Amino acid sequence: MSSRQRGRHLAFFVVAVALLGCSPRPQPPADAPVPAVPAVAAPTAPKVLTIGQNTIVKTYGLREFSNPSGGGAALVEIHTAGLVTQDLQGGPEPRLAASLPSLQDGTIVLLPDGRMETTWKLRPNVKWHDGAPFTSEDVVFSVDAARRMDVQSGTASLNRQVESVRAPDPLTAVVTWRTTFYRALDMSYRTLWLYPRRLLGEALEGDREAFEAQPYFTTQYVHLGPFRLVDFGLGEQQVFERFDGYFLGRPKIDRIIIRSIQDGNAMLANLKAGAIDMASESTLPGEVVMQVREEWRQSGGGTVHDRQDNWRSLWVQFDPQWAKPIELSQDPRLRRGLLLGFDRYAVSEFLFPGFPNSRSDSFLLKSDARGEVVGQPFAAFTYDAVQAARSLAEGGWNRAADGRLLGRDGQQVQIEFRSGGQQYVREAALIADYWRQIGMEVSELVESPAQARDNEYQARFTGLSASARGTGDGVFVNLDGRLQSGPENRWTGANIAHYSNASLDAQIDRLQATLDLREQGQRMKEMASVLVDELPVMPLYFRIGFAATGRGVNALTADYPGTIGSGFMARNAHQWDRD
Repeated sequence: MSSRQRGRHLAFFVVAVALLGCSPRPQPPADAPVPAVPAVAAPTAPKVLTIGQNTIVKTYGLREFSNPSGGGAALVEIHTAGLVTQDLQGGPEPRLAASLPSLQDGTIVLLPDGRMETTWKLRPNVKWHDGAPFTSEDVVFSVDAARRMDVQSGTASLNRQVESVRAPDPLTAVVTWRTTFYRALDMSYRTLWLYPRRLLGEALEGDREAFEAQPYFTTQYVHLGPFRLVDFGLGEQQVFERFDGYFLGRPKIDRIIIRSIQDGNAMLANLKAGAIDMASESTLPGEVVMQVREEWRQSGGGTVHDRQDNWRSLWVQFDPQWAKPIELSQDPRLRRGLLLGFDRYAVSEFLFPGFPNSRSDSFLLKSDARGEVVGQPFAAFTYDAVQAARSLAEGGWNRAADGRLLGRDGQQVQIEFRSGGQQYVREAALIADYWRQIGMEVSELVESPAQARDNEYQARFTGLSASARGTGDGVFVNLDGRLQSGPENRWTGANIAHYSNASLDAQIDRLQATLDLREQGQRMKEMASVLVDELPVMPLYFRIGFAATGRGVNALTADYPGTIGSGFMARNAHQWDRD
């Protein structure tokens, strides 16, 4: 049939349909039964999930969410996605990436000059929340943005190790590393926060502070997670709606509301009253978590989920402009005396009764395959008041006849002890009491939620600061002398204690260039000997992470216990549901 004939047939069809629409319709007989009107199903109410966190969000991006305190970082994957997330063993799992690069398929290449290339294949048909496609050009742009923004707490290794990134096609990004790099596959949001080039490319070419002040980072935020922002709520009540175009499938929940509730007891009250449906991790005081855990086991009122969390430890201030007393930063014998002077096993058992994984003779999690090689480097530091007094005396701190511990200046030793937030009050009281028995004067400082997220405040402590700043090899990032937190990097450096050891820095570089797991373990064993000898950081316990879900909320049960480190609680938020 010719095109002209097809056109005539089409025209005839259109006219025929129009005529049929205009012709009179036959009327049914007067006594004909009236057909039943089908019942219309009542519209179902939207499924809304309200989650509590302690923090108030100031902006979206790694500068804000590099600090895991307050539960905000744990919820990032509600709205944001990375090339990878975390699997149940704590390893990388492809997310925006179609698969992980590997030596077997040639997507990891060790170059003759010692460099390394990783080729990332992206999932097709991934869309930003505004509907635009996500491409490898966005990956290239995001690496450039990370370098310019210089958020050292999260992207230090990326900035230092990446030589270049190129995009040979829209679904392929090739990263060239300056050397072999053991964390090359760890491209989660915590290492590389992704940004849309088309929205921010021009702004990045201007002033850095002006770039970070773009409304994109607050009220106009778009990303690649299962829920899209619809109301920033000044960071105090964020509202997210289901993103139907999410690449892993349509989320089951219609809307998620994240509320800021800064007091842990108020958080629990809201949870038990049904005003919130979930409490993010690190938001509930330990003692009330234990109480509600047992209560809910009996009543079925909800579920408390737990996992082995970060290594909590005591950090010593080494910057002489803040360190008091200064000799504590200069003499490891004094630090050893403080560590031997309290019973950390008793502290962990008091805080987490019945949780054996809270002990911290190693800085590696029980699931870390390298733990067999590293062993238990801190096992020798068991509570011993006699040995503690001897070590302190060797460092020049002696006990007077009246029981006071006198420093080298003849005055009673005074130490400021930052314990963290309100949830750590009991812990701080226990440790401080041991030290007071030695004869020290201890000032316990409880941080407000705002202070806990104030990087400058965190970096300018004077004596000792208790915090959970990493686990496994992540501990060493916080001791890297090249990453000290200061005004030159807007206080984003991971090393808030300002410890500096050129030999340890070199060992960190060698560790990062080691791909074999057993060799990594051997290197960390050698590095652990530095920690044992110098004690720039002193172990307390492994924190047990808790999150809570109310009755009828179907979330976290299957995968929360497997998450390693803060920040991945919401990795499967698209599967969350409620009755």
